[in-house]
Amino acid sequence: MATVLIVSNQHNDAVPTANEVALQQPSDPGQAPFTQSVETAGVTAPAPASPPAQPTGRPSGARTTAAPAAGIHSVEGTSPGLYAGSMSKPSCDVERLITMTSSGDVGRAWASAQGISQSAIPGYLRSLTSAYLRVDTRVTNHGYKSGAVIGYQSVLQAGTAVLVDAQGVPRVRCACGNPLKPPVLVSDAEYTGKAWPGFRPTTLVVVVPAPQPVTEIVLVNVDTGTFFARATGRIEVIDRPVPGPSGPLAVGIPPAAPMKPSSPSASVSGATSASTSASSPGASSGSYSGSPSGSSSASTSEATSSSGPSSGSASASSSSGKPSGPSSAPGTSSGGSSPTSSTSPAPESSGPSSTPGSSGPPSAPRPSGPSSATGAPSTATTATNPATGPTTVLPPTGTAAPGRSPS
Repeated sequence: MATVLIVSNQHNDAVPTANEVALQQPSDPGQAPFTQSVETAGVTAPAPASPPAQPTGRPSGARTTAAPAAGIHSVEGTSPGLYAGSMSKPSCDVERLITMTSSGDVGRAWASAQGISQSAIPGYLRSLTSAYLRVDTRVTNHGYKSGAVIGYQSVLQAGTAVLVDAQGVPRVRCACGNPLKPPVLVSDAEYTGKAWPGFRPTTLVVVVPAPQPVTEIVLVNVDTGTFFARATGRIEVIDRPVPGPSGPLAVGIPPAAPMKPSSPSASVSGATSASTSASSPGASSGSYSGSPSGSSSASTSEATSSSGPSSGSASASSSSGKPSGPSSAPGTSSGGSSPTSSTSPAPESSGPSSTPGSSGPPSAPRPSGPSSATGAPSTATTATNPATGPTTVLPPTGTAAPGRSPS
């Protein structure tokens, strides 16, 4: 069985190689962050469950019948429970991020990395929805150094604050303001940096876009472990309690559980542009009608059983099968608080994909790309928080958000 190579080179300023994947904890801004942190509150996710024990009498390195699940899971971005949030509170200060990216060289580089024009940054960022990752997630990250954008592959640990689009794809990391895109998977990944307890390449997920934009995403409450729905594409935070899904969560998503509060990531910036002193454009309501350039699917380089990695690529996608229940793929743990190493890298082949449960958020017949959600019901109440701005909370409805048929 292939094992995992983890290399500790956190202080190496060289451009990462194609197969290097940086391990990044929620408080780690990474090398050359675009901006200071705009995270409003930090959380710590529970450690993943241990992999199933080896059957009695089976060699510890032997393959099991679960081998097809040993790849990275592809999960639709609107799957209930994929993300978490704090009820009525955003995880990121969007207006502050707009201030730091709406002008100057940093802003031009940020827009270029995201595939939009710089003038579209305010509307685009306001169309995104704040949340926390609940699963260690593979992404393409971007740094900014010496006036240039540096793209690199990374794993963001569960508990990382992000902004997601209306199809559930992470687009911004709040600890550093970095633009995010879907990952490029490789067959010989080398994980660099410090592995956290519970890290296993076999339990990583790749978030793939939902077939259509949605008006709500069902999150897990970081304080209680219960579910609530958050409106997408809104400047204000509009949340409402909903019952948990009637069926199992998608494969790769852990059972709902609270998260422990932690300190927000440090405000460290590698940017040197005058854009940080620019004033934020007015926070008027509006929606972003465009979409970032480039594919929204993860590009994969798959390994074959006989001749090594193939030269082609395939898009990670979700299957139409309904998940049979929460699961955690077995694999070799690299765990521990310090990096470990071995002689053979593990393949990052795309594993079984999954779709959200039957009680997922409603779909919306909107144009492709982020857009404004419908307004809050007339029974909503609004409160103003000096730190985070206006928030609106809807009363419990007693019923779950309408489900979406699996694609």
